[in-house]
Amino acid sequence: MLGLTAAALLIHGYHYGIEDQAVYLPAIKKLLNPALYPFDANFFFLYVRWTLFHSAVATSVRLTHLPVDWAVFLWHVVSIYLLLLGCLRLARRCFAEPIYQWAGVALVAALLTLPVAGTALFIADQHLHPRALATAFLLFAMVAVMERRPIALLWIFLAALSHPSMAVYGFFHIAILAWGQSLAAPAFLLPKIPMSAPTNPIWREIMSHRNFQYPLRWAWYEWLGAIGPLIILYYFARIGRRNQMLDFERVCRCLAVSTSLGILAAVLFTQFFPAQTWVRFEPMRILHFTYVIFVLFSGSLLGKYVLRRKPLRWVLLFVPLAGAMFYCQRLEFPASRHIEWPGLASNNDWVQAFDWVRLHTPRGALFALDPQYMARPGEDFHGFRAISERSMLADTRKDPSVVEVFPDLAYQWKLETSDRLHWTQFDLAGFHRLKIIHGVTWVVLERPAAPGLSCPYSNRSITVCQID
Repeated sequence: MLGLTAAALLIHGYHYGIEDQAVYLPAIKKLLNPALYPFDANFFFLYVRWTLFHSAVATSVRLTHLPVDWAVFLWHVVSIYLLLLGCLRLARRCFAEPIYQWAGVALVAALLTLPVAGTALFIADQHLHPRALATAFLLFAMVAVMERRPIALLWIFLAALSHPSMAVYGFFHIAILAWGQSLAAPAFLLPKIPMSAPTNPIWREIMSHRNFQYPLRWAWYEWLGAIGPLIILYYFARIGRRNQMLDFERVCRCLAVSTSLGILAAVLFTQFFPAQTWVRFEPMRILHFTYVIFVLFSGSLLGKYVLRRKPLRWVLLFVPLAGAMFYCQRLEFPASRHIEWPGLASNNDWVQAFDWVRLHTPRGALFALDPQYMARPGEDFHGFRAISERSMLADTRKDPSVVEVFPDLAYQWKLETSDRLHWTQFDLAGFHRLKIIHGVTWVVLERPAAPGLSCPYSNRSITVCQID
């Protein structure tokens, strides 16, 4: 298991402060130091009341006295290990031969960053994410249900403490497996999302651009990614019946049923309810748990019918597959190291600038960046707040995912982003206007900087300037 975890890390890489960590990591750091982020904590800290994930990571930092980057890295490694361990336990329940079990787990490790249809998810991310922990706990819960052990409730509860919405979807799958019918999730599993209809037009404007949450807006190939695994799972169930693999057949059949019902519910709730409040639950993400088990069982059947005890066949399958996944990750993060080891200086110009900001600017500073900065060439989706530990005006890449869940933030988001619509054309007067309106004291710019600004830091791509 340790070897497969290390292999997964080498294949898919590791990145600190990217994508969703732009939300999770500032929350952890603010728990450790409440003086941080005096202006913009609402764009990440509201999540803390839903889950104990942030508090658990912060507590581990306090107890071990490890630097935050090392603690986050170790949590990531442990979460991947637990995810693969959960897959192994389920494979052992469904397949008798160890070679089949390990083939399934190996395929999951090789395909961790496989996209899940059109949901904007991977099986597991290249950074620490509570979804991986929740998925591991749900796999443990599924095995416990199959063994009729009440500890399944504890695993589901831990999943809910890690990632509430994923726990709800996982509970639905497990309930179908256990009782053959949909059961209402216990109240403690349900995120406390206000169910009244958000009326502000800015929230609706943001949601109009988030097509992955509306299944009827998906492209045909995304629907193929949703329907294809269900058809194959029904076929797997026939294989299980033919070979007297009763647990395998049962899981495949029930998983296909629960996912089909989940997709139908997602279409109904997102398309035909005028309030569209359920969109905030991102209901098509019910596919995530299905994908994990689908890949696991596909690998196990490959081990049973193709790979067997033929080392050359294993090499011919997994070496090209791992190489292809590695290549895709290098394409996704071309300006950063494949593994951003904690404690090692980054070679990414943007991250170097964010590090300088953390070390050389006041904690009470308010920064402005290009609202689309995370998508700029060479930035590689690193979050400014996560790395710099400084406040900034809202962006248009990651902050909308927070506004989606907390609609009252839409007004602040709109105010802060609309004042930077023509960011690349800003002159000294434009920056002074940001200071007058919002209190901005520093800006992060792509070189060259606007004349008249005092810029104490610059590298090949980025300049950090103070508004006098």
